[in-house]
Parts: sequence; structure tokens; C-alpha cells
Amino acid sequence: MKIEKIKALLEAVRDTDIEEISISNGDERAGFKRSVACAPLNTAPAPEKSSFSQEKSAVPLVDMPYGKILHIHSPMVGTFYRNLPASDTPLVKEGDFVSEGQKVGIIEAMRIIKEIDSPMSGKIVKVLIQDAQPVEYGQPIFEVESQAKSEGS
Repeated sequence: MKIEKIKALLEAVRDTDIEEISISNGDERAGFKRSVACAPLNTAPAPEKSSFSQEKSAVPLVDMPYGKILHIHSPMVGTFYRNLPASDTPLVKEGDFVSEGQKVGIIEAMRIIKEIDSPMSGKIVKVLIQDAQPVEYGQPIFEVESQAKSEGS
């Protein structure tokens, strides 16, 4: 596989949410995974570095009333999986409490894996898509009952 083709492909996915890509051409194979910088454990992340921006969701992420039912949407077209590839246990199930940024599932499309993070803290009320089912961009996957933070936190 020519380096020009690989460079062109990497350039095409540079400004997307794609985190991992595999390329195969006959017996030649190449794989790339985007690295994610981690903040030190003793510091809080800056608000503008949110793992789920308002541009990706129609749901406002500030001043959510306690008990309001909101949705976690699919970030891309693909196949939804409730568990990680090497596990038989779902990441979350109905009745579980999730924190903002917690992994709740994955979407796979053409061997590209995109992890789905919860944009809010709350209780998973309903799983709307079954495991290994196709999803569309923006399609609701989970119903979540929001959990407002207390005044002192």
C-alpha cells in the first residue's frame, strides 16, 4: 500500500470523531488509533474540554432539571454494541446509574469503533436499541433520568 494513499486517508479522518481505523489490501495491513491525552488525576478538567460538546447533541448539558428524561444519541451510523468486544457483560443496563463521560456502549462501522460516552449523570431508564442492531446518526439509544448536582458541589 502506497504511503500517499495512507496519508490521504489519515488526512480525510483527521477532523472527525473517528478514533481507530484499520486498512487492509490483500496481505498488507495497517492500523491507526488516535491517542487521547489524559489530565492529571488531581486536577479537574476545564469546562471547554468536555468529552461531549453541545455541538454533538441537541440536548443542552447545563441546568438540566432533576428527574427529566433525556436521551443519549448515536454519534454515527453503524452497529450498536452494549458491551466491549472481549466481554459478554453490557457496559450499562436498565436501572444503572451513570456519570457524565462514562462509557455506555460502542458503535462499529466498517471496522471503525467509536465509544459512546454519557453526556450527563443519571439513571438508565430504558435501553432503546438491542445489542448488534443498526443505528442511524442522532438516533436515541438510551433514555436517562437526569440527576442534578447539588448546590454545594
